[in-house]
Amino acid sequence: MIAGIIYKRALSDIRQNLTNQAMTILVVTLSMLLLLFFALFSFNLRHFVEELGSKLGIVVYLKKEVPQESIPALYKRISELKGIESVNYTSSEDAFRKLKKYLADEQQVLEGVDATFLPPSFEIQIDRAVFNIERIREVAAELSTWKEVSKVQYGQEWIDRLEVFSGLTQRALVGAGLLLLITTAFVVANTIKLTTYARQDELEILRLVGATNMFIAGPFLLEAFFQGLAGSLLATVIVYATTQYLQSLLSQHPLFKEVELVFLPLSYTAGIIGGSIIVCITGTAISMRRFLKL
Repeated sequence: MIAGIIYKRALSDIRQNLTNQAMTILVVTLSMLLLLFFALFSFNLRHFVEELGSKLGIVVYLKKEVPQESIPALYKRISELKGIESVNYTSSEDAFRKLKKYLADEQQVLEGVDATFLPPSFEIQIDRAVFNIERIREVAAELSTWKEVSKVQYGQEWIDRLEVFSGLTQRALVGAGLLLLITTAFVVANTIKLTTYARQDELEILRLVGATNMFIAGPFLLEAFFQGLAGSLLATVIVYATTQYLQSLLSQHPLFKEVELVFLPLSYTAGIIGGSIIVCITGTAISMRRFLKL
């Protein structure tokens, strides 16, 4: 019964103050848009780092003195490592032939070069189903301790730099998110404060006839819920549509055809929408608490 009355009062307030409600929802939408775009950039950067790492794989260069008969045993040891998808062996001669093919127009630079000057190597691909950056580092670190191994490469410098940039972006996201949420709470609280001042006489009468604080504040808290929900949902739809549009543009460009722009996971969007609602309700509750002098 009381819940129904609160709901009807909230809808009545929204209809009577459509301009203020629309402005508040607009501010919430703009704030959530910035937060969602920051989150989208950070998530896709992390996704790009993971994809890049999974495609780079690991190259293990062997010492030249490693006897040929020990290669099968090394192949077996590497294949048995956890999370290995495939292992390919390249002899010194095969590596030289690949180099000659690559330098097809500049064969003179290889004149007089011994076909065995390149070290034999293993090319290792981590299983993408269980891939993560830390696992590729662990495998590379373990392989570098083997006595037969001369050097291990996996694009470490690029991955490290991208990870540092990704970490900085995530910290910037947290800072920007907090500022945006505080701004949203401030705007919503002030909007509610203006509404309570405009209806101060009505609210005072309610208090005089014995209305509880929850009965008085309930419609305002419900309005804040609607504002936070509507603003964040609208921002989510805009960001999703923008993501799809950008992906269609990228897929048409030959240089970016392989680039995949991924929308935020459900957990991210649900967290942002929930955070928007909580912030709006919290700002309203603080404003009403001061008005009701609790």
